[in-house]
Parts: sequence; structure tokens; C-alpha cells
Amino acid sequence: MSDAEEKRDKEPAEEEGLPTASFDESKGRALGQVGPYKLLSILGEGGFGIVYLAERQRPVKRRVALKVIKPGMDTKQVIARFEAERQALALLEHPNIAHVFNAGTTDAGRPYFVMEYVKGIPITEHCDRHKLTIEERLKLFLRVCEAVQHAHQKGIIHRDIKPSNIQVCIEGEKAVPKVIDFGVVKAISQSLTERTLVTEQGQFVGTPEYMSPEQAEMTGQDVDTRSDIYSLGVVLYELLTGVLPFDPATLREGGVDHIRQVILEEDPKTPSTRLSTLGG
Repeated sequence: MSDAEEKRDKEPAEEEGLPTASFDESKGRALGQVGPYKLLSILGEGGFGIVYLAERQRPVKRRVALKVIKPGMDTKQVIARFEAERQALALLEHPNIAHVFNAGTTDAGRPYFVMEYVKGIPITEHCDRHKLTIEERLKLFLRVCEAVQHAHQKGIIHRDIKPSNIQVCIEGEKAVPKVIDFGVVKAISQSLTERTLVTEQGQFVGTPEYMSPEQAEMTGQDVDTRSDIYSLGVVLYELLTGVLPFDPATLREGGVDHIRQVILEEDPKTPSTRLSTLGG
């Protein structure tokens, strides 16, 4: 464990003697207080967790994203998956990956962790809104590739790379892409894999439009770094052409088996035949 990671893990218990958490379970989604963090609004919600925009007043005022397991969802499997995401983020130190600051549990024992609040928009939306040229899009995309490479070098596979998980924020006058949401992460190394392979076989992990063929098989056995590379390719295809390789409506219309068949058997049009006029 690095010094930075150890500091982050210890931080909740050391902050001005504040309680670990004081989240009002009876209010469900109502805003409240978790440790030193005041919950301001809901940023997003997944199958097992809620992400809040939160604010800490002391010692430095800071807005963060705080993710906590939903009430009633704290099964062993969900907690293991949640902890895997926290561990993955703690391992990653890269300017284009959202940082994790610390973690703890609510009074009811529900785990939470605190991470960098990325106030941005999806990379596709950013590129279209600012009418970026192909060269500008590629430069931005290369930074995303470097972030994913960093994760792979740390033994972490994202498994759900898509535009909404690549947020572009403005720092000063510079556009900075940030890879977020490692909620379906998988570890490459065996020691961590035992803790992170918590999604049952036969369950989709990822988003169909950006899913690799091996993910579509749903066995979970052959998913490695190449799956992320495939998903990056789909994002790049969309950045360059303005459309996805497979039509989303057609892809989803026939259910799981149809999705698998399309991804495994059909070849999308080459990007050059669809290349849009960008930056004009």
C-alpha cells in the first residue's frame, strides 16, 4: 500500500473527531450528513449505489462525489463489488482518472467512499459542442487511452468504457478528460481477482453499444485488457463519425440473445465510409 493510499484510508477516522457517519436511514434518498460531508444533491444512481454531490467544510472546503450503497442492497456480493471499485480507484494515480479521497461506513454499516467530483460532460458531447476538428478529438482521446493504459498497468480493467464514463471538464482554459465509474471493474492479478470477480456468470457487465464480443458472451472468463481496447475503439468510432458502429435501437430490439448475435457476427461499416465533417 502506498503512503498516499494509506493516508486516504486513515483519513475518515482522524478528521476532527467527527463520527464515521450520521446518515438518516428513515429518509431513504433524502439528503443528510455522512461523516464530515453534507449531502447536497443526487448526481447519479446505479443498481446498488447512489452518488451524491457532497461538501466538506473543514479543514478545507471541498465539493466531492460520495458514493454509498443503497439501503437493503448491502449483501456480501454487493459489498464486495463496491469495495472492489474503491480499491481500484485507490490504486490509480493519474491526472485523467477521478481520484478517491477516503472511505468509511454509515451508522447502519453501509460502506461509502469519497472521490473527486468531476463537473464535466461526456466526451462526445464536448467534442460536438465545441466543434472540435479530427486532430483535436484525437488529442483528447489519446489522453483517455493513456489513462486506461495506466489502469491496465495497475492490473485494473474498467469493463464499461463509454462516453458518459469519460467526462471532460475545464481546468483553467484547458479541456481535461476524466475516466470515471469503475463500478464493474475487474482485476487482472489473481490475488485481487478473487475479491473483484463478484458479478455472476450470465449477467451483462457493461453497456451493449460499447461492449466487446467476449463481454457479450457473458462467461466472464475471457475478459481482459482487450475488452477495454475494443470499447475505446467504439468511442473513437463515434467521435469520428457521429454515430455508433451498431444502431442502438436495432441492437436492443431483440433482447440479450440478439445483442450477443449482432456483436459477435455482424461487421459495422468502416469509419471512412461514415466519416463526418467535423469542426465545421
